[in-house]
Amino acid sequence: MNTTNPFDDIEQFLGRTPFAGERAWGRDLRTADIDVTEYDDEFVVMADLPGFDRDGIDVRVDDDRLTIAAERDAEHEDADRRYLRRERRHESVTRTVDLPATIRPDEATATYRHGVLTVTIPLDAVEADEGHRIDVN
Repeated sequence: MNTTNPFDDIEQFLGRTPFAGERAWGRDLRTADIDVTEYDDEFVVMADLPGFDRDGIDVRVDDDRLTIAAERDAEHEDADRRYLRRERRHESVTRTVDLPATIRPDEATATYRHGVLTVTIPLDAVEADEGHRIDVN
């Protein structure tokens, strides 16, 4: 009886086979998953960047756009190790977010804890337009 795994056909179609070389899709084209929140006084972007070092993360504001880029290299090859499959190599992730015109980029802060980058950019106070009151005689 010949038993086959239905996932073998899918992996072969996608360019992957068990213990084969590089994946044909998705490598170096990743983006970070993000949450974007706007409050009355600040704009907050949270990005998932698990496994990246703080030194490998670049955060920039340019032309009303926030760009988050991160790069990492996996551990160096060990000559004494016999790899059956090796996928953890150089990886880069990038994400760009449009920012509101009222940001104050000079006061922006970024923290990186437990694989999550949080960028907080203060907003200029926008007073609610209540109009002009007309007294009734």
